[in-house]
Amino acid sequence: MIRFNPVLILFSLCAAFVLSIVYLPSQLQFWRPDWSALVILFWVYAAPHRIGVFFSWTVGLFQDVLEGSTLGMNAFAYAVMAYLLVSMYQRFKLFPLIQQSFMVFMLIGIDLMICHLVKSVTGVSASGFVYLYPAITSAAIWPFFYLMMSNLTRKLG
Repeated sequence: MIRFNPVLILFSLCAAFVLSIVYLPSQLQFWRPDWSALVILFWVYAAPHRIGVFFSWTVGLFQDVLEGSTLGMNAFAYAVMAYLLVSMYQRFKLFPLIQQSFMVFMLIGIDLMICHLVKSVTGVSASGFVYLYPAITSAAIWPFFYLMMSNLTRKLG
C-alpha cells in the first residue's frame, strides 16, 4: 500500500517541473517524456481519493505558466487524463506493468492530442504525429518510474 505524503507529492512535482524544462539537444526535444503527466498518473493511481481532477487541473495551470503556453491548455488536458484514470483506477491496478504502460501511452496520448488540438486552433502546432513521441517515451519509462516512486513512497512515507 502506498501512503499519502504531501511533502513527497510536492517534491515529485517540483522534480517533474525541473525535468520538463531542462535543456535537451534538438534531436531529443521531441522525445522528452511528459514528466508532469507521469507524476499525476502515479499519484492518482496511488491515492485516487485524495488526488484527482482538481489537483491535476492545478498542476496543469502551473505547467502552462512554466511552458508559456496557452493558459488552461495543459490544465484541461491533465484534468481529462486524471478523470479517465480515476474512472478506471481499480482496473488499472490489476494490470501488469507492461499493460499499464500501454494504458499510460493511451492516457498521455489523449493528453497530447488535446494540447495539439488547442495548438492547431491557435496556429502553433507542428504537422504530423511528432507530438505523440512523448507518449511513447513516457510509456517506455512507466515501469521504471512506477517502481522508483513506489519504493520511494514506502521508504519516506
